[in-house]
Amino acid sequence: MAYTTQMDAARKGILTPQMARVAEKENMDPKALMELVACGKVAICANKKHTCLDPEGVGSMLRTKINVNLGVSRDCKDYDVEMEKVMSAVKLGAEAIMDLSSHGNTQP
Repeated sequence: MAYTTQMDAARKGILTPQMARVAEKENMDPKALMELVACGKVAICANKKHTCLDPEGVGSMLRTKINVNLGVSRDCKDYDVEMEKVMSAVKLGAEAIMDLSSHGNTQP
C-alpha cells in the first residue's frame, strides 16, 4: 500500500475508494474532497478491518451527520436498553454509533 491514512493518500494525490464513495454520497467532485482531506478540513471515517461499513466524511463543506453516543455505566447497567437504542439509531439513519461504555461487560 502506498499510503497509511486517508490524509496521507490525499497528500500524495491518491484518490482512495473511500474518498470516491464519500464524494459520491456528498454529491461532490472527488478531487475537491481529496483537497479538503489533504489539508485536514475533512476526515474520512473508515476502518480497513470493518469492510461492511460505508465510509463517512466529516468536516468542512459536508452534510451534518448524526452521531449517537450510548453505553453501560456503573449507574446504568441495562445492556438490553442500550441495544434498543442501537436499533433505534440504525432505524433513524444515524451515520455513527459510539459505544462509550465505562463499566462491566459490554458484550451480550
